[in-house]
Amino acid sequence: MLDAEARQRQILAAALRTFGRYGFRRTSMALLAEAADLSRPSLYQHFRGKEDVFRAVTADLIDGMTEAAERAARAEGPLEERLFGVLSVKACALGGTVDPPLRAEILRDAERVAGDLLVSCHRRMLTTTSGLLRSASDELRLIGEEFDAEEVAALLLAAVLGISQEPSDAEVMERRLRDLVRLTVRGLRAA
Repeated sequence: MLDAEARQRQILAAALRTFGRYGFRRTSMALLAEAADLSRPSLYQHFRGKEDVFRAVTADLIDGMTEAAERAARAEGPLEERLFGVLSVKACALGGTVDPPLRAEILRDAERVAGDLLVSCHRRMLTTTSGLLRSASDELRLIGEEFDAEEVAALLLAAVLGISQEPSDAEVMERRLRDLVRLTVRGLRAA
């Protein structure tokens, strides 16, 4: 018998897979209950409805993603690898959990259902990314002179969002993200 926290984790994991496979609109509470190996009445004991489940999945995904990005920023190693680590967390959050054809759709639904959570996530990712760039300002000669760290971070996050919405496989997404990071870092090192 699972305790309440373990049951919640089971539901959220099943819901993430289900929303990722079918999208928000085509997912029903019956489908979510089946995926979590629960009855519908049992699922309703934990969540009021599909939007409630979706918000909980989104919040859980965002917390894990932003914590991983913060760890990547603090890690040892070359700047390119740390920046890639921060940005890949965001790309993988969507790319690794949502079937490629559904990525843009699920983001539109997330903006509608959990827009406040996405705004908070963006702020946290912007703080982490710009902080990493500022911490490397001695290496990135153009940060602070010609480019503002927060503006560069915002540009990178927008590019990552675009990369993650494309219906590409994980290898293509990773290659494009590595190219983006390489171009950015090398460009900001230019004198």
